[in-house]
Amino acid sequence: MTNRLTNGDSKTQAETPGIPDFSRYKVCNSYSVPATDSTSAGGAPDTASQTLQRVSKRQLMEIDSRLGERDRQLLAAVQRYRYLMTGQIRRLLFTDAANSSAGLRAASRSLKKLNGLGLADSLSRRIGGVRAGSSSLIWHITHAGERLLRLRDAKAVPVRRHFEPSPYFLSHTLAVAETAIRLMEICREHESEITALQLEPECWRPYSSAGVTCSLKPDLYAAAMSEEYEDRYFMEVDLDTESPAKIIEKCRKYHAYYRSGLEQEASEMFPLTVWIVPDAARKATLIRQMKEAFDKQAKLFAVITCDELEHLIREGGDRETLC
Repeated sequence: MTNRLTNGDSKTQAETPGIPDFSRYKVCNSYSVPATDSTSAGGAPDTASQTLQRVSKRQLMEIDSRLGERDRQLLAAVQRYRYLMTGQIRRLLFTDAANSSAGLRAASRSLKKLNGLGLADSLSRRIGGVRAGSSSLIWHITHAGERLLRLRDAKAVPVRRHFEPSPYFLSHTLAVAETAIRLMEICREHESEITALQLEPECWRPYSSAGVTCSLKPDLYAAAMSEEYEDRYFMEVDLDTESPAKIIEKCRKYHAYYRSGLEQEASEMFPLTVWIVPDAARKATLIRQMKEAFDKQAKLFAVITCDELEHLIREGGDRETLC
């Protein structure tokens, strides 16, 4: 089983929507009810959320008895992705609805229920403003919601202290979630199977370089099975906010991890690292910089735009994107 990358011509997938332009997630305002696990994601702790009346374990057990399996799946998904828009939740969990409108209504009803029980909440702003409708609301799990999940799963993510997220953190988190959901949609539409999907920090890889313990921190790890192929990917979602020098610095960490041999020893192959960028100009810049920096070294990277993800997953992509 190997990763594949073909020389085939790039095709326009007119019949299937691609990933929305990541620029739509470049939020200009901060938000009032955060759910992150690090001060690096924003500013001071959200003291308002810390002073809410504490819900007892007995109360949580009573609330849990009122939830259905779909409610718990939704709550776990919001916790896993940190933030999700209503429309993303519809595409993630309500794919059995008669149509997208019915799925959106069902997702909104479930979210309203969880919100009423104090388990999930939406941010004070939304992507695209009020005109974008309910699908643009951004949801996060509450402290009570996290504690409720731990009633049934002791291995659930530890309860996080809430911090207000920076605009970049929120934008990037939504874009990574969009990439993961789009991966699942592509595989579902073309009868492929997602065999692994790891978000941060599960996808991080520890290694040693020059005697120093390091950690490779991709945004996402995914493996997809199609016929005789299993393709594996580390994915980096780029919003064109970092200088090319910063990107090259992170690429050097991938080469160091590659030289460690740890991934190959564990899984007999090294995943292709896919940089997903917002436009063709950014793509050309990063390809040029990477080829200059890693000339005559192993080609570990592919740089693609958002709408080229389906071509990569279905047909292996194009060799000129390798660097």
